[in-house]
Amino acid sequence: MLQKVGFEKTELVGETGFNSSPKTKGVLLRAEKPSRLVYKQKPTYDSKPGDEKVHTLEKKTQPSINAIIDKAYGLGVEKAKIIDTSTVIVQKWVLWKCLYGCPFYNKDGFHPPLTPGVDETKEVLSEYTKAILLNGPKGKALTDIAVRLEVEAYHLGFYKAFALTALPSGSEGESNSGAT
Repeated sequence: MLQKVGFEKTELVGETGFNSSPKTKGVLLRAEKPSRLVYKQKPTYDSKPGDEKVHTLEKKTQPSINAIIDKAYGLGVEKAKIIDTSTVIVQKWVLWKCLYGCPFYNKDGFHPPLTPGVDETKEVLSEYTKAILLNGPKGKALTDIAVRLEVEAYHLGFYKAFALTALPSGSEGESNSGAT
């Protein structure tokens, strides 16, 4: 259907919504914008069949992830680095470090066991190719920067941008050598 209106490389990605009723079931499609749009002119007395205007869309240049790095430094981070998500190692022992030694365990949605598990984290990371590691001000200030960068990335065309922040561990909110 999308190909009939000019979209290219269309594919069915999956089904969405709830399966409880046909009204809430939908599909997720992926398609590229057409490189040419053809607009039919309104017929005039002197127009002939087949008269049409052709508008060529200039393809947007791919947004640069480096623009987000520049913005990060502008917001006050000390270091920002682009990494491949395939280099991120997610293992179960980290949960045990929280379970045995962190006073924040099971306190809120930012700490295990209320956070996504190992398998879910691996699965979500596999849907991304790049990540940005930030090092900067402690506490809420860095979280605020990460969230602002997520919004900036979205506006630049990185629609899957998502900020994950690491919170301090230990009773005083300071990093604890025995916990992560």
